[in-house]
Amino acid sequence: MAEKSGAHPISKPDLEQHLQKVNDHLSSIRRGGLEQPSLFELVKDIGGDKHLMAPEVQETLRALRDGFSLFYEMYALLEDKVRQQPLPTVPEKEQQAFFGTYAMFAAGSFITHELNLAAGEQKPFEIKKRENYFTFDGTKDDTLNLVLARFYGLVNTGKRDKLIAQPSDLSASSLAFFHFLVEETLVKRPTFHKDLVDLVTNTTFTVDNRFTLSGFEASYEEVAKEKVSFVPVHPHQVAGNVLAKKEMLRDMDRIALFDVAAKKNPILEVGGLSWSILYDGLPGTGKSSLFRMGLTRLHERCEQVSAFLKQRSQSPLTWKQLTIDQAIKDEFYGKTGKQLLALLAEAKKTDGIYIVTTDDIDLLVSADRNSSSGGADKDILNILMQYADGINTVVRGNTQWWAATNDATAMDGALRQRFLGRYEVDGPVTWQDFADITYEKLRPWIQRGIIDLPQGKGYTPFTARQQETGHEQTSSPLIQRGDITLADIGHLCQGFKERNPRFTGRAVHAVTQAVQKRVNDYDIPTEWYEKPELFFFQDYDQRVALLQDLCKKVTPDMIVQEFERYAASEQRYADDKFRSDVEGRLHDARVYEEVQQRLRNERGDKKP
Repeated sequence: MAEKSGAHPISKPDLEQHLQKVNDHLSSIRRGGLEQPSLFELVKDIGGDKHLMAPEVQETLRALRDGFSLFYEMYALLEDKVRQQPLPTVPEKEQQAFFGTYAMFAAGSFITHELNLAAGEQKPFEIKKRENYFTFDGTKDDTLNLVLARFYGLVNTGKRDKLIAQPSDLSASSLAFFHFLVEETLVKRPTFHKDLVDLVTNTTFTVDNRFTLSGFEASYEEVAKEKVSFVPVHPHQVAGNVLAKKEMLRDMDRIALFDVAAKKNPILEVGGLSWSILYDGLPGTGKSSLFRMGLTRLHERCEQVSAFLKQRSQSPLTWKQLTIDQAIKDEFYGKTGKQLLALLAEAKKTDGIYIVTTDDIDLLVSADRNSSSGGADKDILNILMQYADGINTVVRGNTQWWAATNDATAMDGALRQRFLGRYEVDGPVTWQDFADITYEKLRPWIQRGIIDLPQGKGYTPFTARQQETGHEQTSSPLIQRGDITLADIGHLCQGFKERNPRFTGRAVHAVTQAVQKRVNDYDIPTEWYEKPELFFFQDYDQRVALLQDLCKKVTPDMIVQEFERYAASEQRYADDKFRSDVEGRLHDARVYEEVQQRLRNERGDKKP
């Protein structure tokens, strides 16, 4: 087993070596001291056909066989670990109980992962939960036999009471059973010695390249505590993009209506939620900011819904972002497709909300499926086409796919047409947009008085977007040197935008970075390192104050200089590119003319 912070792969052959033992257990289960008929025999007629086992039943049995093979493999890994590094302070009985508990946690987690898709649209199956229903402190064979005995009883009673009549009933009841099993293993975790828990802490197990398990990380409580892994972006912080922003916020309010118990979203009954959306616009217009804004809104809505669900003793509403990017590609033929399928399979789960994001989708796959692009590109294109609008695509209202591109025409046309919602991302357009972005980027220094930049008459940051309905198309006056304000800088940027459409929010970001360099144009005093009490012995706020005293004052005129320098450089790049393009065309024209002349000469030589 890998050490802490390591990764341990568990391959398919590793699981297969335990299959015969698992099959023996499934064929002979002890309940109440009596040997029961085979579980295979018990489930084979579910669905009404005694001669042909239904696909859902086969999938359930396959998940059980693989999961319990993982139980034996994980148990053996833990035993090997303790043999290599004995734990003399931990009683052997407690070690055995931990092995059984964690191995069954791994098995149950893997089985529920595999069963999620098989459960389909079936309503959740209610099982009667009792304390001490499972115990994990026996031998590994006894521990597995107890779980199987409980499962056999569930299925047998369900068939008798006609609660398990269809193949999907078996999937749903099995899913509920193993969810309960995992919950019970997690209840045991706090009871174990820290040295035992450390055996798996920070260790990642990858099972047959289709499932990952990291320590003890599967409880509802841990999922609910998941924090936003990016800097939150709120609507007023996204300049421009009025329609795209409004529709994304509406979509997040709608998708958060998803009912986990019913496995569908009531908004679908009346329409109103696209499940695939393409955002296209020039670089720097704010597509990434839109994504972060949408995820921020979704996180807020899920927390609000979860607070309500908690009052009813129900599990919280969780969300997860699934990213498709260049990292999905693999040098080994076929592995790229396998990795992408595994990622999209997770997006088909019904236990929460899933947002699939694909930035620069035009760079991920070629626009020409008949081109000489690699097999990985074609695998990705084919899989995404099927995911977008394939025969197995089931829209439940808990998943949305966002894709962004700088050039929609560079995408495969058929894939582009499969996106149900399409929005242009035009970025900042009005002078208020540019003024707001500048203020947001420089806010810390403005508030600290390091940058003295007044707002300007009639302008307050972000107020223009509180009730925005569209862009005002007013021309921008020339800026006058003197008492420069944020409003003046906004008008200056709007003028640059009118002359060069590629002057976007990214330009403002670059300029404000240059301004920050001016603010920090100083050297850290050497004596701070030679006499640590001058800086390092101070509390944090005092250290910030010492650094602030070193900052250089920046005037509004300096900011204007940086904007003008950036705009001039962009214009120079545009002019250089124009000249380069002209030279290229002239070269092509001269080559063409030379070819034509030589052809005429050859034809002339052959004349009689």
